[in-house]
Amino acid sequence: MKKFRIALMFGLGVIALISLLAWAGDAGQPQMTKEKMAEMKMQMKGDFSKCHVCKAMVPYMETEWWWGTNHEVYDLKNGMVVMHWISDNGNVGNFHKMCGEMKTAQGEVLKMSQPELQTKLCQHCQNMAAIGKEGASFEGFETKNGNMWIVTSDKPETVNKIHTMAVETRQMLGISQEKAN
Repeated sequence: MKKFRIALMFGLGVIALISLLAWAGDAGQPQMTKEKMAEMKMQMKGDFSKCHVCKAMVPYMETEWWWGTNHEVYDLKNGMVVMHWISDNGNVGNFHKMCGEMKTAQGEVLKMSQPELQTKLCQHCQNMAAIGKEGASFEGFETKNGNMWIVTSDKPETVNKIHTMAVETRQMLGISQEKAN
């Protein structure tokens, strides 16, 4: 059970990170003006600050490495795998520190009541918590330049929910609907 909780916490953080990085802008859009980018950052910071897990990212949103994070999300037969990494080797320690802060917040999520989950988490983090309560398995670990996590289940209904979250995450990030089967 302890291993599951740790993995759930890590998974929630990674999903939160991915959903937040999606705010960085849509691919193929014209480059934003400095004023528009500043406005978007302020809105994002306000939104992220409201989520118990996502607020750990707010202090890092002024960094170039945060905005330049790379992502891949793939469907598995029984779940999904999410990878994200940064190219700036000098900031990998900061990236891992941020993820650790999110993991700590996720540990607190496990102790929250249902009403608290609905008021203290963004919708994306609420969905991850719900999948965890359904018995999904979360496995996550740091990589050389980022981290990776895997969410799986043996229950077909839960697998469908995980696949839906994978689709939503790819859409937010503007990446293709690739599958790894």
